[in-house]
Amino acid sequence: MVDRNARTVQFVHMKNKNLLAIYLLAGLLIFSYLPPLLSQSPAPEAEKTEQAAPAEEIVTVEEESIFQWIIKGGSTMAYLGIIVVIIIGFALERYFYFKRSRVQTKGYYEKFRAALDRGIPDLEAFLKEDGTILSRILSEGMRSRSRGVASVEKSIENTATVEIGKLERGLNLLSNLGNLAPLLGFFGTVVGMRHSFLQFVVKAAPTAKDLAGGVEEALITTQAGLLIAIPTYLVYNLFLYSIDTVTIELERCANELSDRLS
Repeated sequence: MVDRNARTVQFVHMKNKNLLAIYLLAGLLIFSYLPPLLSQSPAPEAEKTEQAAPAEEIVTVEEESIFQWIIKGGSTMAYLGIIVVIIIGFALERYFYFKRSRVQTKGYYEKFRAALDRGIPDLEAFLKEDGTILSRILSEGMRSRSRGVASVEKSIENTATVEIGKLERGLNLLSNLGNLAPLLGFFGTVVGMRHSFLQFVVKAAPTAKDLAGGVEEALITTQAGLLIAIPTYLVYNLFLYSIDTVTIELERCANELSDRLS
């Protein structure tokens, strides 16, 4: 059976980890809106000195398509695009695996106790018909009932380790890709600023228009990296939350079963 203290420590750790992720996401949301605000707010002096060039001001406020936005982000956007494809594919694979595994815990403990109150035969029938991941784990424990309570607990613990391990499989990849996306975005920022700096090599006195392309590239890649990272962290923590609820519900059911059999 799953050790209570170990599971409690794990739950507290997971809870703190989720809170940290929420705070991080809040910070990323704030910073993701800074680049467009900075790029769309002209200085008052610029409005006065550039009144003779209204055509350029009109160009800056024109709406652009997503394709144009990606092109302006430069070559870094291609690598970010690859990350997006991997994240979406992996998230969908995990979603359908969780669905096939029937990771459902709402009201399970009450149904389990009701079946247990009716007797062991009814409990075994319930576990066989239910088909959720919790029932599969507990069914393995019931098969060891003839060898004593200790064997039931050990069987549940071993089966839980395998089943929960399958749920957690590859989630580190999702987390790492979420970390990599903003780093690539910042790399694109450096590339864009370098392109702007090279304008001083080409021209002795480059204009604001000459520098705007590199600056825009820098801002776009930063924004893209954050836009990828934020939903990735949300999805990652949703998966962790689902696993955590399974662990807690399993502990409750296993403890109840152990008390009844002892």
